Amino acid sequence: MMINYVLEKPQHYGVIDYDGLWKKLIYELFEEFVLFFAADLYEEIDFLKEPEFLQQELFQEFIQEKKGRQVADQIVKVFLKSGEEKWVLIHIEVQGDRESDFSKRMFRYYYRIFDKYDQDIVAIALLTDDSKSFLPNQYHRSYQGTELTYKYNMYKFHDQDENELLQSSNPFAIAVPAGKFANETKNDAEKRYRFKHKFIRLVLQMNEYQPKEQRIYLSALIYFINYLLQIPEELTEKLKNEIILSKEEIEMVYLDRKNLPPTFGELIKLEREEGLQKGLKEGLEKGRRRVAKNMLKEGFAIEMIARLTELSEEEVRKL
Repeated sequence: MMINYVLEKPQHYGVIDYDGLWKKLIYELFEEFVLFFAADLYEEIDFLKEPEFLQQELFQEFIQEKKGRQVADQIVKVFLKSGEEKWVLIHIEVQGDRESDFSKRMFRYYYRIFDKYDQDIVAIALLTDDSKSFLPNQYHRSYQGTELTYKYNMYKFHDQDENELLQSSNPFAIAVPAGKFANETKNDAEKRYRFKHKFIRLVLQMNEYQPKEQRIYLSALIYFINYLLQIPEELTEKLKNEIILSKEEIEMVYLDRKNLPPTFGELIKLEREEGLQKGLKEGLEKGRRRVAKNMLKEGFAIEMIARLTELSEEEVRKL
């Protein structure tokens, strides 16, 4: 069974939290992040040992440079196969504005971390601006025989070829162009709509080829795209009629209901909505049972039905 659903509900959004969206995606898909942006490091990390995202309080001790800018910073402690501990500094300029002292700020992050914690750092800077000439990948100072050069990993969204990216099965191959076009379509709702439609379809297609245990991609990426590429209500209605989920995809999106965008609270447009409306007249309990029966006929899992209808699993089994 295929089901239309509402991807957006603008009144729930408010100001876009760009840095929060990137932090969330990196946290949920950290292994895929490292594989995409630092393949050599990926080979060295022992992912059987859980990476540690360092506490925000610790982070703020040495990063006080935001000054109102939209940036996403993460520091992650990883463990190598050799047993060593390393820190990964991830810095994303998500506003897309070039900054003259960017490299200097990256160096400040490094020396503050090194001075206070004496840790080796793998620094990754992701730039979403659309300037071709802004390519800051090192900081250099020199005076009277004293010289310093600090180099770090730099990834420029603008320089990436979309067609090449989309040949990859890594979820960040979709997140990168989505971040790029979020910048480029700020004042063009129609263009943003087209990209949003395209990226969501790509996520759903990607999901089809992933082992079931790895399909967190679907929930994490759709959440990211849903919020990053916000569109007006009239285009939301259009999108609602064009994006369709299968039963399996709905179950996947609902694996972590506490982490859903508000709009997915309306995902089950199937019998649940109509059944509950009619059920209110006959009694809420009857309505829930009717919905549960219809979902059972369509083959939904008992555990999922119980969660969505608020019936116990035992009650669902009796039905």
